[in-house]
Amino acid sequence: MEMRRVEHELLETIGAYARHLPAEQVKEMTELVNAGEPGVAFENLCTQLFEYDVSVEDRAMGKLRGIGDAMGLHPKYWERLKVSK
Repeated sequence: MEMRRVEHELLETIGAYARHLPAEQVKEMTELVNAGEPGVAFENLCTQLFEYDVSVEDRAMGKLRGIGDAMGLHPKYWERLKVSK
């Protein structure tokens, strides 16, 4: 996946979970993506979803996996998230 596409997908995903996370965290993650640090933003997103016990549906989990794989990140970031059935 092209990096611009990865960044776009990540921004969409951050936006999709904005209501479940503190506004300041969402703002920081968005700024990180826009500053060319999508990997850090992705790691932060996964950490925040885990810490706030946000349920991640199968479709969203697939999207997170795709973004993480495209950036070459370790699966530990998204594998610990709960998947709703």
